[in-house]
Amino acid sequence: MKKIAISLLLGAMSMTFNAAHAHGNTKPEHGGLIQIDGDMSLELVQGKDGAELYVVDDDDELPSADLSGKLTITSKGAKSEALLKPAGGNKFEARGVRIPAGSKVVAMVVLKDKTTKVSASFTTK
Repeated sequence: MKKIAISLLLGAMSMTFNAAHAHGNTKPEHGGLIQIDGDMSLELVQGKDGAELYVVDDDDELPSADLSGKLTITSKGAKSEALLKPAGGNKFEARGVRIPAGSKVVAMVVLKDKTTKVSASFTTK
């Protein structure tokens, strides 16, 4: 009987744990790469004119006009940075940035309070 009670308790705890960590959207809305930091989803999109970053807080678009950010790109040992500029809605742009395949990109966004930072690390394809 004791084993059954322990199994039921562990099963209930594991369901609670999984439900507590189901935050943020893991489906790319713009064809990019998604990473989650807490309730925040960051989507990095590579384009021919540069890079875009979309920010979502618990399924709500976070206006980029209230935020600031940058990309740090590491490729073949060389590191470069690009400022992210608000581009309407929840979109940031870094025009003219080239991100070679296999690069590590760290996106860092500073929230409206100017102290809270959200970051995500991507490896490009």
